[in-house]
Amino acid sequence: MSPLILLKELGLLKGNKTLLDVGTKDGFYASKFVDIGMEVDAIDVMDLEVVPTGVNYEKINVEEFLIKNNKTYDITVCRHVLHHLDHPKTIIEKLNAISKVFVFTCFGPKDDWAGQVSTLSHNEVLSMFKPETIRHHSEAFQYGNTYAGEEKFWHINTFVIKNG
Repeated sequence: MSPLILLKELGLLKGNKTLLDVGTKDGFYASKFVDIGMEVDAIDVMDLEVVPTGVNYEKINVEEFLIKNNKTYDITVCRHVLHHLDHPKTIIEKLNAISKVFVFTCFGPKDDWAGQVSTLSHNEVLSMFKPETIRHHSEAFQYGNTYAGEEKFWHINTFVIKNG
């Protein structure tokens, strides 16, 4: 689901002005948040062919970003990044610490990529947060194609955490 739609449905957009998009890929969602008037910082390990208007983009990995970053954000979005990391729980904790609202996804253990990338069970992630901070959590099980066109079974967990 689109993070913009999810945040809108949860009533978590109002009053928020700054957003960090971790793993922005092509900047699509970053630009959607700019369109609604937010100040957007976006990071990715890949170069963007075209940086969307209004997006402050930096080519950097999330670990390096967190070392040098001194800002906090009203909203942080981190989709389809954590499975690439050796210590996803540490990154979840650090991104949550700089965010009023934190939206993120991670691969679950039933995913076809399990054993090849980092996965976290739904309950494992839920146990990281106080129940009153969890505004949304869901699991999706579906078949889809990779960027290389290979069909895979996806097990994707989505979370929205509201701090403070």
